[in-house]
Amino acid sequence: MYSKEESKSMRLEFWSRFDQYSALRRRQKGKPGKFIMNRTGIKQLKLKFEFNEHEAVTGIDIETRDMEKRLGLYEKLEQLKPVIEAKLGQEITWELDHHLANGKSISRISMRLSNVGIYEKESWKKVFPFFYKNMMKIEEFYEEYRDFLKY
Repeated sequence: MYSKEESKSMRLEFWSRFDQYSALRRRQKGKPGKFIMNRTGIKQLKLKFEFNEHEAVTGIDIETRDMEKRLGLYEKLEQLKPVIEAKLGQEITWELDHHLANGKSISRISMRLSNVGIYEKESWKKVFPFFYKNMMKIEEFYEEYRDFLKY
């Protein structure tokens, strides 16, 4: 078990190393060093990474208390389901009602990598390419369908 400071330090180290890993690769492809993440231009839609003691998750979150807006955006993504699944080429989890650890309800479309942990540095070697490869594909999808999702 790690102390609060050790836990924070490990998490910061992971994200710092991942930023370095991805920024280098993105620049080699002529992309900005940072992923879009929260800067989608759609207030409710965020591209996400999540990594804990058991799994790594990457995908798209729809966060709003306005259920009508949330459902509308989720349904637009569902209309693009064949495109998303073809682009990502792996199993995708579709959750209209996903509950975060803080109790907040969101909608989430995600891919998961199990049996890895943020406190196991050996598993970072699996998580870096999983996050990078999938977020690059999610961003490509998003950039192509941004206008459709906005309006």
